[in-house]
Amino acid sequence: MASAAQILANQANSQKSTGPRTPQGQATAATNSLRHGLTAASTTLFNTKPEEREQYFQLQATLREECLPSGTTEELLFEQYTYASFQSLRAQAFECEAQDRWLDNPDSQQLFLQMERIIKLGASFERRAAKAFKQLQQLQLHRLAGVEVHAELADAKVFAPVSAAIPFADIRKTQLAKEEPLILGLAIATGLDPEFNRADQVRQNATNEANPLPPGQSLS
Repeated sequence: MASAAQILANQANSQKSTGPRTPQGQATAATNSLRHGLTAASTTLFNTKPEEREQYFQLQATLREECLPSGTTEELLFEQYTYASFQSLRAQAFECEAQDRWLDNPDSQQLFLQMERIIKLGASFERRAAKAFKQLQQLQLHRLAGVEVHAELADAKVFAPVSAAIPFADIRKTQLAKEEPLILGLAIATGLDPEFNRADQVRQNATNEANPLPPGQSLS
């Protein structure tokens, strides 16, 4: 344990340390915490390492062709998935470098801890990428499952907003086995009771509103 005299001496010395004074020195000090950039935000990382910005955009373009995100919500999840995947790939490269340094000097506790930290960061990004991809996958599954419901609403000339957060894939497993897509869509969009309203009645009402006839006449 440090003595009282040592503590006072350390405090006095710390007052003399003002850090780097030149612009170049301050810029270097600002990036000391980045090192590998695995804990940096995307804007900070790419501003500091512009050569990696192009690599990120290439990965983003490739994944976009495969994932085909649609809408703001899917785009946000897609960005999370892309950045986590990018950092996971970078972590793998840094892990190999850290392992080589440690193998050259296996008695170095510092090199071992650095390698261990990079391994943990890489595993964390792998989990983030997997979570974002699963969420994106579920959201797209629900969107595709709701196509029939949206089509029935449009066919009935019912233009009501339907939230993208509705789990249509889960609903199809239960409600669509009992109700037609139009009734289900109306229940979601307008709050109608699916047990009371039938699809043919709704279609007839929509047709009558679109083509009003004089009293006593009917559609042939």
